[in-house]
Amino acid sequence: MTATHVALSANNQIASVSLSLTDEAKKKATENLKFNPEELLSHVRRALEANSLVNSSADRSRPNLEINVKDMRVRSNFSAVMWGFMAGADSITADIVLKNSEGRELDRYGVSVSYALGGLAGGQDSARMGWLYEKFAEETVKELTRE
Repeated sequence: MTATHVALSANNQIASVSLSLTDEAKKKATENLKFNPEELLSHVRRALEANSLVNSSADRSRPNLEINVKDMRVRSNFSAVMWGFMAGADSITADIVLKNSEGRELDRYGVSVSYALGGLAGGQDSARMGWLYEKFAEETVKELTRE
């Protein structure tokens, strides 16, 4: 953990955002084929841009944001519809890391979200994954803008 908290704002923006999976998450991704890292990154990028937290100008003083996915679980469509919360929850856990242009870590946050609803309305893959990605993006922005 770093000593000082870095809060993002319209005046303190990041230059870029990227996503990677830890080795453990890469192994789990083979069992969770419905998890889409590009879709998650897209949701986070849109949320950051909507909150004026990204400025990709040539200014190298802005930090870069890395999302390091550590764990994910995605229920099958059948399990989510038939068993709902009894089949466990869909989840994403990641470290959100701010680094300066030289790659030195400035700050680190943990973000974890889960979705356990099911049935015909809440069990469909697109509804569950869309909600999960959106909630992850929302929690990421909340952590990054916290004073």
